[in-house]
Amino acid sequence: MRQNIAAIDVKKLTSCGSDWETNQYTILNKVKEWLQNLHSNKLFPSIEESIQLNLALEDILRENIESKLWFDNEIRSRNINERFVVYEKAHQIGNQLDKLFNFIDWAFELNKPVLEEGRIIKNFVDENLFIKRISTVERNYNGKGYFTLPDNKSRVVNIYLYEIILDWFDNNLYQSMTANLVRKIPFDQIDKPIEEIVIDFINDSDSPYEPVVYIFETDLDFPYHETMFPIAEEKLLKYLTA
Repeated sequence: MRQNIAAIDVKKLTSCGSDWETNQYTILNKVKEWLQNLHSNKLFPSIEESIQLNLALEDILRENIESKLWFDNEIRSRNINERFVVYEKAHQIGNQLDKLFNFIDWAFELNKPVLEEGRIIKNFVDENLFIKRISTVERNYNGKGYFTLPDNKSRVVNIYLYEIILDWFDNNLYQSMTANLVRKIPFDQIDKPIEEIVIDFINDSDSPYEPVVYIFETDLDFPYHETMFPIAEEKLLKYLTA
């Protein structure tokens, strides 16, 4: 049984009636901005926005691919009694679908260098960021603990209190991390091993329990908030939840 033209989800098709030149201009400018940030080794939020663009394009593709296949197979043209019949409305819809899919292909290709360069930067930082536990305890107390991360560009060591957050969504357990800065230690004030300084700081705090403590070590001086900190936070979360 052939599907009627009117049975196609109109909402999916009306989204095709866009100003493609304006859409291209918008994405071109955004990709240019992302690449400029990556060329300065600023990974976030550019890489997240780039990934979200791809996910959004994939969603649009999934939403429209069935309509595209059905249209090509059933509606675009028919030969009935040797007469070539073209439905004008279907032809318009087909043109819009073609524009939509061409736009998606174009955007995927444009976005690809951002994803590739972002992956290279992230892997490089991850490979040069080393984590070590310095506390005697191994487990988090109520999901909380401390970690340090050097900001080599600003020449300070930052101490953070972190907490693991558990959340259920669609019957799946997700874990995330929050980290609050509790102290900055300038390099020129470090007169003994950082491990001792951190332990002394925690011992002087009002914590009723002995917390787990990790330190990060790296020689990299990449942008701190845009690259070093987000990757360190993600690496620690993976380490703790492995």
